[in-house]
Amino acid sequence: MVGVVGYLASLGAISMWLPQAWRVHRHRDDAAVLAGVSVVAYGTAVVFNALLLAYGVGTSSAPVSLSGAVNLVLSGFIVVVVSRGRRG
Repeated sequence: MVGVVGYLASLGAISMWLPQAWRVHRHRDDAAVLAGVSVVAYGTAVVFNALLLAYGVGTSSAPVSLSGAVNLVLSGFIVVVVSRGRRG
């Protein structure tokens, strides 16, 4: 049962990032839309998701590793796309 709760929590954590990643992808060429996205906040998220992934791997926790890995990719994607979009 605890494993199911862990995977549900991971799914919830992952689902928080998907709408922003999708919006950034759709508006990647619109600097005005991207101006509302904080690169500092998402850069911080990259660091903490990398730590979460390392913790999940170190403790052999599949749900933690899964959410850390997926969220690391999504937050990194957001940082890269927003940074590129702001440069023009």
